[in-house]
Amino acid sequence: MNELRIEEELKEYKKLGRGNWGEGFGLLKGMYNGFITRIRDEAAEMEEEQDEIMPPMKMLLNLLLDLRNARREGRKICMHPFNYGPELLYTMGLVPLMQELFSVGLATTHINEFYLDITNKIGYGDNPTLCNAQRPLIGAYMQKAAPVPDLLFFLSTPCNSLSITYQVFQHITNVPLFNIDIPYWAHEHSSEFYDERIMDYMLSQLKNFIPWLEKQTNRKFEIEKFQETMNLVNQSREYVSDFNELLKTVPCPVPSIAGFGNWLAMTLRGGTSEAVKVTKYIRDQAAERVKEGLGGVEDEKLRIAWPYTHVFFDQELFKWLEEEFQAVTIMDILGFYPVGPHDTSTLEKCYESLALGTLDYSMIGTCRGPVEYFVDFLINWINEYKIDCVIIPMQFACKHAYAMTTLASEIARQETGVPTLVFGCDPYDSREVPSETIRAKISEFLNQIVL
Repeated sequence: MNELRIEEELKEYKKLGRGNWGEGFGLLKGMYNGFITRIRDEAAEMEEEQDEIMPPMKMLLNLLLDLRNARREGRKICMHPFNYGPELLYTMGLVPLMQELFSVGLATTHINEFYLDITNKIGYGDNPTLCNAQRPLIGAYMQKAAPVPDLLFFLSTPCNSLSITYQVFQHITNVPLFNIDIPYWAHEHSSEFYDERIMDYMLSQLKNFIPWLEKQTNRKFEIEKFQETMNLVNQSREYVSDFNELLKTVPCPVPSIAGFGNWLAMTLRGGTSEAVKVTKYIRDQAAERVKEGLGGVEDEKLRIAWPYTHVFFDQELFKWLEEEFQAVTIMDILGFYPVGPHDTSTLEKCYESLALGTLDYSMIGTCRGPVEYFVDFLINWINEYKIDCVIIPMQFACKHAYAMTTLASEIARQETGVPTLVFGCDPYDSREVPSETIRAKISEFLNQIVL
């Protein structure tokens, strides 16, 4: 019965997605149809009845349709990076496009590799020097296959590679650009690296972003809309914080990839009622399984911390770990969305919440300053989530993280006794180190050192 109900929804989505999506949107249309196929296949495999498409997948379909419709209707699209919430963009009536949804999303089917080769041929970097999470955008643009936004926004973190690729894209497209500089020092009073100027610096930049958006959109910033949006953001953050606490339960109540849905919700739809629905759904699923004493992995034996992005071209890697080793991965660094809810009772508190959310976002709070940020993050992760081992598939282009991981893993081993596997690969290009080699390295580590 669940297959029949979901099939009706899928037929409607298939109908909505028909037609020409416009120049640069063909790959997004292919992604949309790929999601429909994936939902249908997963529904056929499910043992339990489900009344509708799961909210995280429905969110992805709705987002892609919204982008297609925005281009048709003349609404402005703003491209932004994977480590920034779109709440201010939604406040201003823009349609956000998280760039890595395109460039990294293509890695799941290896289509990005063709555009990486084009990027190489035109002379923009190579695999060891620039991150392939963004670089396919340049080659795809040269082939008229990349979506070109109306506005472009990026941050100075987590790396020079990201920021330079966005600047190159802006240079060749002439799309209006705004960027925010993320400070090095800490905003928490308890930190030895605290600097009292941090919050004022962030607030001034975010407030300067607003008149720029007003000028580009010909829309007036609405205070009430902003407060409403920030209230929705923090409602979602509360659900995510609840979920993060539930993952401390032994056995872990959900499969390895579950937390990734929270990051998607906050990065794609943060500030909307849809993000609230998705994060609540993910929280409720975990809470129900904790209540019933169920684990996401049957007979859980190992709990893995994965303080880096997962290997996007091997979508079955976490599932393989679950089946082969009864090992659950307690989130990757993106899925570990660490921003808690804030007070939004006044306009100034809403601005502060926006600034704090930006400073603490996934892969910003841990990677924007002294190595101690990442060390503390890793040790707390190991202790709070009862971690048995740490696995980090590190690419050289991620220079800041590459420099930190060996030191952080050694300090963590000394303080907690938990072993770490750090190995080189490119999580976005299967040709650098193939899945078979990655799985062999992990298997050897788990069998010879951990188990």
